[in-house]
Amino acid sequence: LTLCISSQVGCAMACSFCLTGTQGLDRHLETYEIVAQVHEIRREMTVTNIVFMGMGEPLHNLDRVARACQILIDQDGMNFSKRKVTVSTSGLVPAIEELGKRVDVSLAVSLNATTDEQRSRIMPVNRRWGIESLLEACRNFPLGSHRRVTFEYVLLKDFNDSLEDAARLARLMHGMRVKINLI
Repeated sequence: LTLCISSQVGCAMACSFCLTGTQGLDRHLETYEIVAQVHEIRREMTVTNIVFMGMGEPLHNLDRVARACQILIDQDGMNFSKRKVTVSTSGLVPAIEELGKRVDVSLAVSLNATTDEQRSRIMPVNRRWGIESLLEACRNFPLGSHRRVTFEYVLLKDFNDSLEDAARLARLMHGMRVKINLI
């Protein structure tokens, strides 16, 4: 059972397909507030996987998210397998690199387009860090054996769902250990 948890109240990333982006950022959650989400749900049911994919851009709150991840995977903490904790990002390239240095967890990236022009229209973060630099950061992200970077791809009718998009996506992913999550 996978639990999606939040790292912020609101979000500053303003992705056009995400309702949270219209709210703007109210504040970052503290480490204890992030971990408490998992603790409270575990009191009621079994949780096997954690994904930082609730409200907010986790890597915009990197210090607290990294500390929360350490608590989640520490055997004296919540004792989740590092393979079962995933941080999802819209593509803050320097923070992807820093996350890989700080904590050994899985990485997911909200890609949602196969060209910079297309991605910049729906994800303002792409104007700062384009697809090429994003994929380079993903290639360099430290992964153990049998682990892959997950790429999330929200299918938007008549925008990013053509056969040409599928072919470009395959080319972009060539040579990488990845999993594509079509949403």
